[in-house]
Amino acid sequence: MHLLQDQFKDEQMERMGEPPSRAVTGAVLGLASMTIMANATVASSLPGLREHYADVPHIDTLAGLIVTLPSLAIVLSAGLMGLLIDRWDRQKLLLVTAALYCIGGTSGLWAESLWGMLAGRLALGLGVAGTMNLGMTWASDLWQGPARARFLGMQGAAISAAGIVFMLLGGALASLHWRGAFAVYALIVPIAVLAFLTLEPHAKAIAAERDRPKPARSTADRFPWAAYAFIAPLAFLFQAAFYVTPTRLPFHLEALGTTSPLVVGALMAALVTVSAPVSLMYGRIRARLSAMTIFGLSFVLIGLGFLAHATATDWHGVLMGSLIAGLGMGISMPNYTTWFMARVPASMRGRASGLLTTAFFLGQFASPLVSAPLVAWLGLAGTFGTVGLALVTLGVGLWVAHAVRPEPTAAEA
Repeated sequence: MHLLQDQFKDEQMERMGEPPSRAVTGAVLGLASMTIMANATVASSLPGLREHYADVPHIDTLAGLIVTLPSLAIVLSAGLMGLLIDRWDRQKLLLVTAALYCIGGTSGLWAESLWGMLAGRLALGLGVAGTMNLGMTWASDLWQGPARARFLGMQGAAISAAGIVFMLLGGALASLHWRGAFAVYALIVPIAVLAFLTLEPHAKAIAAERDRPKPARSTADRFPWAAYAFIAPLAFLFQAAFYVTPTRLPFHLEALGTTSPLVVGALMAALVTVSAPVSLMYGRIRARLSAMTIFGLSFVLIGLGFLAHATATDWHGVLMGSLIAGLGMGISMPNYTTWFMARVPASMRGRASGLLTTAFFLGQFASPLVSAPLVAWLGLAGTFGTVGLALVTLGVGLWVAHAVRPEPTAAEA
């Protein structure tokens, strides 16, 4: 009864321009939080997995693919998932992608062969591509203007908080058995059920609007490729640079004499812990600063964090760098979606979400490939210093470009 009342309330408020119900808000936040589990949740299971499959040739490389394969699948399928969101029944797509997410994610619990597990990781990537794009598209459909900026800030905070919870839960389950961490992916089931039930009236309304005869398409209905040509390289660079932290920082800490897994994990979590409350304040920040200013500020902060890593002599300096970089991450993630979706026609938000997702995960997948030659040439500290200086330069360049051609703040727009 309460669910039906919530659905009726959502339809009424949508007509009046009011925000959706708490149930819908929770469902969309839940879909977004599932994205963070794609890769790192099972990192704590890798030593046990490597030992279990010790007789498999090239096990070290294959174990690494357990972490990275979902990103590759997301890169290859995110664009298609975005098109399906615009052209197919969203609720059916939710069920299909949630099933792929659950079956593929939990494959580590039941797959006997390593190859079966790797196939499961590919299926997980397909599921993440669908659920992530659905969450991003729903956020753009149901919230508008400053309300969208506030919600995307909440979404960024939810993703960060979920990352901490899922990492700790995965580690706790892996301590019982190396397969245990894979059970965390089953959390998609209750979240998908909630999303299916609460978003049903909105999905019907969007399907009816899509099927309604429309006049000839005007220039305003064209996909904003110029805006994507600007935002996609920024998103790629942001993720490629940022993922130097999880792939290289543990080894940098080891070189500085910090080998305790507990301390290393705490230092990695410090970055996410700072980014969550900052994301929560994104709506207020965006009301006072232009999107371009926020882009520049985020790159400068992440760059300064990397420079702190490069000059650190022990874990205290690394902690300071993580805290500074976390500030940049917190204001950055919701800014990409807010800026881009404001320029996308409503009928094309699905494909826009898919293309933005592709840029993000392509950066994640490319990060270790790009940083490897830098580490071989400059060492770990030199890599953090070089990347940090490049990010600060990019951030300052964006500020200069904004000064030449100002963009209004959300309050002024």
